[in-house]
Amino acid sequence: MRFFAQVGSIILLMQHFSSAASTAVSNPTISQAPNIAPLLLLILLAIVILIGAVIYYQRNQKMTLLDALLSQSKDGIWVSDEQFRIIEINNAFSEISGYKKTDVLGKKFKALTQAGRDKQLEEIIQQELSNDGYWSGEIWNLRRDGQPYAIDLCITKVTTPRFAKSSVRYVGMFSDVTARKNNERAMLKLTTKDSITGLSNRAIFIESLEKAIKACNDTYPSLLIIFIDIDNFKKINDSLGHTIGDVLLKEVACRLTDSLNSGFTIARIGADEFAVLVPPYLYSGKTVFFAKKTADIVLQQFKTPFMLDGFETSLTACCGLAIYPDNAYNCENLMRSANSALNHAKKMGRNTYQFFDKDRHTLDPTELTKESALFRAITNNEFELYFQPKFDAQHNQLYGFEALVRWPQEDGSIIIPDEFIPLAEQNGAIIPLTQLLMEQLLNQLAQWRKQSISFGNVAINISALHFQQSSLIETLIDNLAKFDVPAHCLELEITESAMMDNPEFAEQQMKRIKSIGVHIALDDFGTGHSSLSYLKRFPIDTLKIDKSFVKDIDKNEQDRNITATIVRLAKYLDINVVAEGVETEEQAYMLHIMGCHFQQGYYYCKPLKAEQVSEFINDTLENQQSS
Repeated sequence: MRFFAQVGSIILLMQHFSSAASTAVSNPTISQAPNIAPLLLLILLAIVILIGAVIYYQRNQKMTLLDALLSQSKDGIWVSDEQFRIIEINNAFSEISGYKKTDVLGKKFKALTQAGRDKQLEEIIQQELSNDGYWSGEIWNLRRDGQPYAIDLCITKVTTPRFAKSSVRYVGMFSDVTARKNNERAMLKLTTKDSITGLSNRAIFIESLEKAIKACNDTYPSLLIIFIDIDNFKKINDSLGHTIGDVLLKEVACRLTDSLNSGFTIARIGADEFAVLVPPYLYSGKTVFFAKKTADIVLQQFKTPFMLDGFETSLTACCGLAIYPDNAYNCENLMRSANSALNHAKKMGRNTYQFFDKDRHTLDPTELTKESALFRAITNNEFELYFQPKFDAQHNQLYGFEALVRWPQEDGSIIIPDEFIPLAEQNGAIIPLTQLLMEQLLNQLAQWRKQSISFGNVAINISALHFQQSSLIETLIDNLAKFDVPAHCLELEITESAMMDNPEFAEQQMKRIKSIGVHIALDDFGTGHSSLSYLKRFPIDTLKIDKSFVKDIDKNEQDRNITATIVRLAKYLDINVVAEGVETEEQAYMLHIMGCHFQQGYYYCKPLKAEQVSEFINDTLENQQSS
């Protein structure tokens, strides 16, 4: 308004002088030679005032825009003089940093961290501003309350002309990126750290191992890795829940971290598996006794009971050890060596460790391909059940079936269990494979029941590893209910090793199986190390005589005596006996007169596909009726 008032006054003044000049010219009484110099001077003054007013208006507009920019910007802005003393800040500066204008005016810009002032960073910023007139980057600073925050900062050197010399100002503009940086940190932690224990994850362990192998040289030529597996960890998850299981994993991680050298890399590489890397500079020059001592320290951490949900729980673990370059020359094979040693340790018993032994374990380069094919076959349900009849020779009638798994191949060939079951037991695939086959079997039994096919009871093999899972009972109950199959239709064949590993657990497990109505058969009896007292102790329904005794029973007196003894013993204990591998009439007759009436083998029938069973049963019934 002041600007327009001044302009109006100038216009009125000019109009007044113009009018006066006109009057002088038109009035003849006025002097003939007037002095117009004052008039011109006034006009010039008016023009100068007008130009000044315009300049003032433009500058005022710029200042108004600058004030609006400072006050309304969401980014923090500060302005400093040539010595980096702050001379102006905006409201966003205070909102983001917590510092008021009175706190910072006249003070120099500082890069503050939790460790103190970062003078080196300040020097770098000042140097780049001096050279290039601009600096930008993301830095961490401290708020007024001492809390760290991240900012995306850019600083520009601004030079303005003055009469004597140019004036230098520095303008800093920043935005708060703390949330983004925290998210980035969290994502980085997820990709490098195990979310439960805080230890390195599998990817970082592999990366560390590869770097350690590359770092090996003449001075530090070797390193050690240890794989650790918690025994029966699944039982903790099943009985106490996954939350308590996570608490256990955290406690194990803490004990390992506190007891082992801080230079070791400790990682969680699986559900219940940990790994330790002893780098070259800490292992080279050490003997095998150092490795044993380290493994002993690891196992020692499990001797103190764990407090889980108020319960004192005792646990054990197994370790597998492998040494570079003795056991492998690269990361992948070294880890496979350690895993192979770990599997051997688990077979040897609990709370033990084993070194990789190349004479006992081989690293077949095709093993990974076989394993991948096996897991893929489980996922794609590529396995097929065949059914071998079991006959009651005394009454000449069908007694039941045994379900036998086969793995059909694309070329039409079939892989028998002897070729893939050992691999499945070694890599842990045996449990998901057995669960798959169990569902297949119960689904088939349900279909036969709907078709009113009398199939007796059907046996299926359970590995020692699967038998030792406490979740087996729950799986059986769920599947029997899912397919609506009575429990007495199912029989589980268990090997002697399943009982010998942990007799107390085996007894309780068998009693639980029997309590739901499922039958139990002891497979391959006579080939292991069973104690006769176990036969009396365990609730076994059936003994299966191994085919190795049946093969020469009509020729070998020793085989005949062993078989006859087994049959008599079973009768005394009121246990049924089934002879496997009966292939000739002579074998069938010899077993029959010994009192072994339940038999199976090629003499009676080869394993049948599921769709052949119905026709076979009908033919068997017709033969019985005709005879």
